[in-house]
Amino acid sequence: MMTDDEPDDRIIRERAFRRSSGVNIGDIDFKERGEEPGKTPEKDEAIGDVFDPFVERGGDAPGAVQTDGSVNTAPDRDLVSELSIEGERRVNWMLMVSMIVVYSAISIQVGSTFDPLPGTITLILLATMGFVLGELWVPRENMLLLGVTWVIISMKVLYGLAIELRHWGIIGSDAALGLALLLLVGVNIYAAYRHDHDAIAAQSTLVLLAIGSTTGSVLGEEGVAGMILIATLLLHGLALHRESGNLASLGIAASNLWIGMHAITSGFEIAQLRVVPLDSPLLLFLLLMVVTALNATVAARFARKENWFSSGFEAVGLGKPGLWGVSISLGMIGALLAVAANRDDLGYALGMVTFLSGAFGGSYLVVRGVNRERVSTPLLVSASILSVILLVGDNVDELLNLTPYQIFTILGAATTGFVILRDQKSVTDRVLWIGAVAILIMLVLLVPTESSEAGGDGGVLLLSLLSALHIGTAILALNRGSPSLSGITVLLPWTWILVEEIVQETISTVLLANDISDPGEIIGLDPMPLALYLCLASVLLCVVNVRMGDRGVNLAARFLGITEISASIRDSGALQLWSIGLWLPVITILFMAQFGGFTAITILVVLALLGGLHVGAKILGYHPSRPEQIMGILAFAVIVVQWRHGLDEALMGILCISIASLLFSQDVEGRFTFGMIVMSLPILVAMTGREASLVLEGTASVPDPGIGLAAVLCTAVLLAAYLPRAEKMEKILKPATSTLMLLVITIILSLRGDEPYLEMASIGMFAVTSVWLIARGEIRAELRSIAKREGILGSVMGGGVGGRVVSLKQGKIQTFNPKVAELREQRSKRREKSGTDDLEELLTTDASHRPIIGLAVLAIVMGSTVLYAAMNGSDQNSWPLFLIAAGSFSGLIVLLVRNRIRGLELELPHVMGIEMPIALTIGGLVAALVTAHVIPPGSSNMVLLDMAAVAVLILVLVLISLVHQDNLLDRIPIAIDWLVFPLLAARVLGALIGGSLPMPLVGVNPFAGDPLEWKGPWYLLEILLLLCVAGNFWIDERKGLLGRDDGPKGVGIGFRCLAVVLLSFGPAGLLAALSASFRSWRLARPSGLGLALPSGVLAVLAVGSWNEAVYNAIPGFVLVLGVLLIVLCGLTVPLNAGTWTMTLAVDGHLFIVSGALAMGFIDETLMPILLIMMSTIVWVVGILQLRKALRIWGLADLVTAILCAIVFVSSELSQPSNLLISLIVLAIELGIVAWLGLANQEELVKD
Repeated sequence: MMTDDEPDDRIIRERAFRRSSGVNIGDIDFKERGEEPGKTPEKDEAIGDVFDPFVERGGDAPGAVQTDGSVNTAPDRDLVSELSIEGERRVNWMLMVSMIVVYSAISIQVGSTFDPLPGTITLILLATMGFVLGELWVPRENMLLLGVTWVIISMKVLYGLAIELRHWGIIGSDAALGLALLLLVGVNIYAAYRHDHDAIAAQSTLVLLAIGSTTGSVLGEEGVAGMILIATLLLHGLALHRESGNLASLGIAASNLWIGMHAITSGFEIAQLRVVPLDSPLLLFLLLMVVTALNATVAARFARKENWFSSGFEAVGLGKPGLWGVSISLGMIGALLAVAANRDDLGYALGMVTFLSGAFGGSYLVVRGVNRERVSTPLLVSASILSVILLVGDNVDELLNLTPYQIFTILGAATTGFVILRDQKSVTDRVLWIGAVAILIMLVLLVPTESSEAGGDGGVLLLSLLSALHIGTAILALNRGSPSLSGITVLLPWTWILVEEIVQETISTVLLANDISDPGEIIGLDPMPLALYLCLASVLLCVVNVRMGDRGVNLAARFLGITEISASIRDSGALQLWSIGLWLPVITILFMAQFGGFTAITILVVLALLGGLHVGAKILGYHPSRPEQIMGILAFAVIVVQWRHGLDEALMGILCISIASLLFSQDVEGRFTFGMIVMSLPILVAMTGREASLVLEGTASVPDPGIGLAAVLCTAVLLAAYLPRAEKMEKILKPATSTLMLLVITIILSLRGDEPYLEMASIGMFAVTSVWLIARGEIRAELRSIAKREGILGSVMGGGVGGRVVSLKQGKIQTFNPKVAELREQRSKRREKSGTDDLEELLTTDASHRPIIGLAVLAIVMGSTVLYAAMNGSDQNSWPLFLIAAGSFSGLIVLLVRNRIRGLELELPHVMGIEMPIALTIGGLVAALVTAHVIPPGSSNMVLLDMAAVAVLILVLVLISLVHQDNLLDRIPIAIDWLVFPLLAARVLGALIGGSLPMPLVGVNPFAGDPLEWKGPWYLLEILLLLCVAGNFWIDERKGLLGRDDGPKGVGIGFRCLAVVLLSFGPAGLLAALSASFRSWRLARPSGLGLALPSGVLAVLAVGSWNEAVYNAIPGFVLVLGVLLIVLCGLTVPLNAGTWTMTLAVDGHLFIVSGALAMGFIDETLMPILLIMMSTIVWVVGILQLRKALRIWGLADLVTAILCAIVFVSSELSQPSNLLISLIVLAIELGIVAWLGLANQEELVKD
C-alpha cells in the first residue's frame, strides 16, 4: 500500500545507501602477530640504559614502523648521528681529562729537571695561574668545565710540589711529607666547597688513598690495609654527606682498584712515595671482603643517582648505565687484579670470586626490588661463619683435609647460588650475558694454560670449562628465547680468542720495539683442543641461529637509517648474527693460523665445518645473507690460507663444494657470475707458483692429487651446475664470460703440467662450452638488440621528434618527448659526444654497429701477438719486427672498419671515449709488451726497443681516431689519455711483476746505456709526453677562449699530471706538475692542486734518480715544503681562503711525514713534536672554520703523535729535558684547543 510520503522515504534511503557504500578502514581491527597488549620492555635499574648490541626493538620503540606504515614514536638519533652531534662535547670532556694528566706530568718533570729554587717558583706560578683561571672561568656557564679543570690542575701541581720538596730534601721525612699532603687535602676540600663541584672534591679523596698507600713505609702492610679501609669509609661518608652519586661511584671503583694495585704489584716508588705490597693472603682476603661489602651496600643505596661514570658512557655513545652497574664494573677490575695476582692458588682465587659474586649479586637483587633482609641475612650469616673458619684455618685443614679457602669457596658458592636462584626471576637477560662475559674473563685469567710442549695440558681444562659455559648460554638462549644470550653464544668463543691473540702480539711488538725480550705466550693452546673448541662453537652458532629464526639478532638495530652511512650499515646485513657468525670466525681462524694456532688438518676441518654449516643453512632457508656474501667470505678465507700456508688442492675442494651447492639451489645469473669468478681466484694463486711462507704442521699428511687435476675437477663441477641452466638465462653475457675466463685459467694451469689428459680435458671443456654458448646464447642477444633498436625508434617517432606545437583557441603549447630528453642527457655525459641540435644526429646517439668480424680479426691478431711475445719476447732480432708488423696490420684493419662504418652513416661503439677496435688494439699491444718482458726467459728491463715501438703504434692509432671527426676539442684530450694511460699501465704492471720493466720514478738514467735499446726509447717517450702536456694545455686554453667550462675537473687535472710524472724521467713530469698547478689555481680547483703538488715532488724524485745532488736534497726539500703548506693551511683562516684548506692540510701532512721519515726522524723527539704541531694547526682551523673533518683529523694527529712517542721514541723521552719539552708542546695544544673548543662549543655542535 502506497503512502503520500513514500517518495521522500525513497530519496532518504538512496542517500543513506550512498553514504554507507564506502568502507571505513579505521573500523577494521588489525591485531599484530606476536603482540601482547600491555607488555612493556623490562627495565633494569641496576644496569641502566647501556648500549646493548642484542636489544630487541619492539613495536613501540622509537622509530619503529607499524603495519599500517605509521610511526608512533619519533626515532631516536642513531649511533652515527649521535656521535656526529654530540662528538664536540665528548671531545672537550676528553681534552679536560688529558689536560689534567699532561699538566700533572709537567709538574713531575719540572721537579726532576730543574733545581729546587727555579722548580719551586715555576710550580707555584703554574698553580697560581690555574687558580686565577678557575676564578675567572668557573662563574661563566660555558667555561665552567675548563675553569674546574684548571683548579684541579693547580691542586695536582701543589701535590707534586710537596713530593718534589721531599725529593729535594727540603721536607726531611716521609711523615712530614704525609702531613704536608694532608694539609693540601684540606686546601683541596676548601676549593671544592668554594666552587661547589664534586670533581674537585674527588681529587682529595684519591689523594687520601695515595697517602694510605704510603703509610706502608712506616706502619707496614697492616697500616696500608687500615688506611685503605679508613679512606674508603671517608669516601663513602663524604658521598653520604653530600648525597653525591659521583663520589659514591668513585669510592666504589677507586677502593677496589687500589686494593688490586697493592695485590698485583711487588712494591714500587713514584717519586718519593713508596708503595708496599699486600703480601699477607689472609689480610688481603679479609680487606677485599670487607671493602666489597661496603661497596655493595653503597652501590645499592645510590643505585639511581647521577654520576660521572654514567655520563661518561653516555658521552661516548654507549647509553647511560646506572650507578650500580658502572661502578661495580669498574670496581670488579680492581678485584680481578687481586684475583689474578693469586691465580696460582686456585682455591684462594675462587674464594675471592665467591664473595665478590655474593656481595654484588645480593646488592643487585636489592636494587631489583628484592627485600633487603631477605638477601642480606643468609649472606651475612654465612660470611661470619666462613670468616671464623678462615681465622682458625690450620685446625680446619687438619680436620677436613681441605684448605680454609676451599671450604669458603664451596659453602660461599652454595649460599650465593641459593640466594640468586631463589629470586632468579628478578635477573634480566642482560645481566646473564654480561655475567657470561665476566665468567669467561675470570676463567681465562684463573685457569692455568700452557702448551703441551711446556708441560701443560694444552688448554684442555680451560677450553672444556669454556665449552660448558657456551653450552649453558645456548640452552638458556633457547629456553628463554633470548636474542642477547644467543648473540653471546655466537660471538664470545671467537671474540675472546681474537682479542687475546691481538693483545699478545701487540705486547710483543711494543717490547721488541723497545729492545725488551718477549715474555712468550700469555695463553698456550694446542691445535687439537682449539680445533675441537671452535668446531663446537660452529655447531652452537648454527643451532642457536636456526632455532631463534626471525628473533635473531642484528647488531645494526640502532642504525635506523637517518643518515646514509647508518642506513647502508643496517641494510647490508653485515651485522646480522648469521653474517657475523661467518666473517668473525674467518678472521679469527686466519689470525690464529698466522701465529701457529692450527695444524694443516685442523684448519681444513674447521673451515670445512664452518662453511658447510653456513651453506647448508642457506640452502635450507635459515640463513638470511645473500649467497654471494657467503661465497665471498669463504673465498677470502681460502685465498689467504692458500697464500700463506699452501694446501691448494684441499682448499679448492672446500670452496668448490660450497659454491656448487649454492649454485645448484637457485638459477640466478649474477650468482653464477660471482661463483665462477670466485672459483678462479685460488687457481690464479696456484698459477703464481708461490711457495707457502708458513707451512703448517701436518701438511705432508694432507692428500695431494695435483693442482691441475683439482682445478679441472672443480671447473667441471661448476660447469655441471651452470650449463643446464644457461639457456634459461635472459642475461647470459656476464655468466658466460666468467665461465670462459675460468676455463681459460684452467687450461693455462693444465698446460704447465705434464699430464696430457688434463690438457685434453680442459681444452675439451672449453670447446664444448664455447659451442654450446654460441648456439644457445648469441641468437637471443641478436634478437634483443634488434628489438631494442626498433623500440627506441618507434617510441621517439610515435611521440613526435622532440616537441610539436599544438594550437589552442587561447594560445599555443609545445609538447615534450621524454625519450629525446634522455638522449640529450646521455650525450652530455659522454666525452666523445658534443651537444647538437641536429635531430638525426641526436637520434643516432645510441645507433652504433659492432663489427663482429673486424673485432674477431683484431682479437686473433692481438692474441697471436701476445702468444708470440710469451715465446719469443726476449729475441730482439725478431720480436720488435713482429710487433711492428702486427701493429701495422691491426691499424690497417682499423682503418678499413672505420671507413666501412662511415659509409653506412653509423658509428662504432666507444670504450672510454675511443672507438672499440682502436681500444682493443691498444689493449692488445700493451698486453704484448708486458708479456714480452714478464714471461720469456732472458728478457731484460734494460732493452726497451719494443716499448718505443708500442708508443709509436699507439700514437698512430690515436691519430687515426681523430680522422673525420668534427669535435676535435673533445677528441684530442681523449686521444692523449689513450696514449698516456695505456703506456703507464704497461709500465706499472711490468714493474710490479718481477721488475720486468723499469720501476717508475727510480732507477732510470736516460744518459747511460745503449742508444737504440735504452736512450732512444726514453728520449722518444719524453718527447711524446712533452707534446701531450703541451696539447692538454693548448686545449684548455682554447676552450677557455670559447667560453667552455667542460674541461677536466680538479681530480682529472691531477690524475693526468700524475700519469705523466710516473712515465717521465723528469722534464715532462716537472712541466706537467707546473701546468696542473697553474690550471688548478686559475680555475680554483683545490683537488687538482692537491694532486699536482705531490706529482711535482715525484718528478723531482725522478730527476734525483740520475742526479745525486738533487737526490740528496729531496728529504729536506719535502719537509720544508710540508711545513710551508701547513703554515699556509693555518693562514687560510685570516685570509678567508677556506676552499684551499683541505688541500693544504692533506699535502702538508703527506710531505711532513714522508720528509721526516726520509730524514730518519722516526725515533727522535722531533717526530711527535711535528705531529703535534700539525694537530694543533689543523684542529684550530677546524674550530675556527667550523669544519668537523679537520677537528677529527687534528684529534687523530694527536693520537698518532702519542702512539709514535710510546712505540718509537720511548728511549729518547727517557731523558727528562726531552720529555719536559714534549709535554709542554702537548700541554700548549690541549690548552689552546680546549679554550677555543669551549668558547665556540655551541657553534661547533651546530656544525
